[in-house]
Amino acid sequence: MRIIDQRYLASGNRYSSQPCLLGILELDREPPTPAAMKALERRLLAALPGLRRQRGLVGKRCDDLPPLVPLVQQVALELRRLACNEVTLGFVGVVPRMRDRYRLVLPYSAKGAAAPALSMATQLVDALLAGRSFNLKAGLSRLRALADRRATPRNGKRAYLMQTARTILMSVMPSRTFSMPSIFNVSMPSSSAAASS
Repeated sequence: MRIIDQRYLASGNRYSSQPCLLGILELDREPPTPAAMKALERRLLAALPGLRRQRGLVGKRCDDLPPLVPLVQQVALELRRLACNEVTLGFVGVVPRMRDRYRLVLPYSAKGAAAPALSMATQLVDALLAGRSFNLKAGLSRLRALADRRATPRNGKRAYLMQTARTILMSVMPSRTFSMPSIFNVSMPSSSAAASS
């Protein structure tokens, strides 16, 4: 299986009021047997015990989905919960007129780790389905680093924002103030003194 397309959708899209990552998952193999699916679920639950809670957080847009598709979405949601402390709802559905291609919709609040979490979920499920090991600890560390790095502005941007704020303050608050004398403090000669001179 592989993610063949990904795009970010702005908030208020057709799937959610939050911004979303829309991924297209392509299944490139025969669906696993029920025995292989049970073995996969056991391995996944051993690696990700919180996966049990993610079942109710994946909505299905159609009934005839292979069980592997919502499972990948559940794994992506659990990885985001562990790495970014982000709990959200996900959706899965078919891509019309395209066999073995499925939509995975993942709303997010931290954009930096959305696509990598979905990609990592497919790699983890593929590895455990094939009986290979997967370094989950390193993957979660990478997701945390991506979320942290992209959430904080870079030094150049921060300096630019500070410079902009300073420039705005300088234009609003002039360094020198000038004052006009009040009309009540000005002494004007009287009309009789002006006529006599």
